[in-house]
Amino acid sequence: MTIKAEYKIIADHLRSSAFLIADGVMPSNEGRGYVLRRIMRRAMRQIHKLQAKSPLMHLIVDSLIKEMGQQYPELVRAQNLITAILKDEEEKFRETLEKGLKILDEEIALILANQDSKTPYQQKLSGQIAFKLYDTFGFPIDLTQDICKEKNITLDHDEFLKEMELQRERARKNWSGSGENNEDKVFFTIKEKFGETITTYHQNTQSFAKILAIVKDNEFISEISDYSQTLTNSNVFIILNQTPFYATSGGQKGDDGNIIKANELKANLSHDIDYNQLTNFIDIFETKKFAGNIFAHYLAQVKGNFKVGDEILAMVNNRNRQLRAQNHSATHLLHKALKQVLGNTISQKGSNVDAKYLTFDFNLNRAMTREELDQVEELVNFYIRQNSNVNTNEMPLEQARNSGAETLFGEKYEDVVRVVQMGISVELCGGTHVKNTGNIGIFKIISENGIASGVRRITAKSGFFALQHLKIQEQKLYALLDSLKVKQQFDEIKISENEFLSNKIGFDDLAFFSNEKNGDIISNEIRNSILEIASKTASIGDDFIAQIKNKDKEIAKLKKQIWQENLKNLQSEKINNINLLNHIFSDVDAKDLREITTEIKSSKQFSNQHIIAFFATKDDKVSLCLTVSSDLQDKFEANKLIIPMIEKLDGKGGGGKKDFAMGGGLNAKAINETIFLLKKLLTN
Repeated sequence: MTIKAEYKIIADHLRSSAFLIADGVMPSNEGRGYVLRRIMRRAMRQIHKLQAKSPLMHLIVDSLIKEMGQQYPELVRAQNLITAILKDEEEKFRETLEKGLKILDEEIALILANQDSKTPYQQKLSGQIAFKLYDTFGFPIDLTQDICKEKNITLDHDEFLKEMELQRERARKNWSGSGENNEDKVFFTIKEKFGETITTYHQNTQSFAKILAIVKDNEFISEISDYSQTLTNSNVFIILNQTPFYATSGGQKGDDGNIIKANELKANLSHDIDYNQLTNFIDIFETKKFAGNIFAHYLAQVKGNFKVGDEILAMVNNRNRQLRAQNHSATHLLHKALKQVLGNTISQKGSNVDAKYLTFDFNLNRAMTREELDQVEELVNFYIRQNSNVNTNEMPLEQARNSGAETLFGEKYEDVVRVVQMGISVELCGGTHVKNTGNIGIFKIISENGIASGVRRITAKSGFFALQHLKIQEQKLYALLDSLKVKQQFDEIKISENEFLSNKIGFDDLAFFSNEKNGDIISNEIRNSILEIASKTASIGDDFIAQIKNKDKEIAKLKKQIWQENLKNLQSEKINNINLLNHIFSDVDAKDLREITTEIKSSKQFSNQHIIAFFATKDDKVSLCLTVSSDLQDKFEANKLIIPMIEKLDGKGGGGKKDFAMGGGLNAKAINETIFLLKKLLTN
């Protein structure tokens, strides 16, 4: 039996795609991700040739797992991720393919219609058309070549490359004038003249140094005096021969701090320094790194005068250094926890570490569930409570990789790297960290959302700012409970103090993971224990939300009963043979007022010869609903009558139809004047 070539291509490319995804590679437009996407799309093109009406590739992952899962268990662990990515990519590619094929088929039909000779490959497809397909519709050039080859048509590849180069040139022109070239020249000049900056940020947070250069608007200047600039637009930086400042890199924001003239400092050494009395003082708001290892210290403010050659004392803001170190160490623990909960296919795609918060980007083709987020957060806090020492060692890159240290794909590493270990987390990292995980304090996930196809972002806080976030949320909760009048019921919910404690080995705070020394993945027993705790938390939250909803319904029901009682006693007033019904409701919002008015308007009692004007006051605001029965709309229209009334209430606009209009204002004291105005309008 002869197997179709299409089947072989699909099988081979499915196998390659599955192994790459299991290894943590995600489809993208660059690097390994681009290779993966091309492999997947070659298989998907064959599926399209077989006239499949819907995505198919993800449906045959089960067969691959059955054949190869026993020998390659990583495929089994990543099965759900592989399936989800293949389905998502095929759905996207089918859209691209349909648009591109329609254009390509039309062009090929024209070529074949004008073909004079049957000699293969004599006819050519324009490189401009191929580039349009590639640039505008995302149609891969290799697929264009394959399709042309099947029709005995060649692609004008030289013309395609020419179009690509023109596009690059247009892109370069768009960047012209940005100042980047001048900036590069400045830093290479500094490097050539002074060499790289000597850094001591891992050893200390203060050091004496010498000003080598001052740069303003990419031009060298000899001195600077009494300067002040907004932090987001500073155009002045200084270069020191050595620095204790950490420069922005690896996702961690660079240090801020101060610079003081050494001679002024020495004059004050006999007593405590009063920084407010210093006459020469610099505020540094961020440190950045260029041209390899040139550290630029960006100036926010200069008090006094500083010159090239001055001896100074550079001082890091210790508070912000510690806060960033807490968040940076927390990202390492978060990375490990994500792998524990979601599987080893998770890999870091980026991060941003600052003093008040951190973000962590990772590959995942779906939103995390609340239970998964609870598990990750609890694991990170468990790692923190273990109070593991943070150990750093320098070693050759290959030795570090062989030791199991995490490396980031696409990241450039030196021949000798710094390995940071805290508990079971081992990663290559040059940033600043806490001395032990306990220094982080606590960890709280703030949000989880998608930022790109297949990439999610967790925003979190640690230490003081995590506690602050919890306090703010607590205050918001109690304010909500007070407004709903259910605080007493909330306080009556009883939860045992032992509700969330686990006696499972490896999860207790007094013990470490049983296999931690070997760096093994968390056991299913521990994973289930965390899931059990997370589900208990979720169920209590769901129960309370259900209670609040029931209370809302009870409150709404009681309000309605009160309104109905009030409305029983309402009497219309005759104005020029028109029945005018007006009433003022206290502590009623606009939504409820609309409901009241609609209900009254629909009753038979007020269906003829009636105009209804209902007012409601709440929080110093006033709402107005005005209705006109159908038999009066030839003379009076609600949407026109309401305009001067809203103006009287110090409001604007007011809209609706002939039978019903609504608006609001800020002057509740003018309600009686507004009713008088309406009566006057009805008599004219």
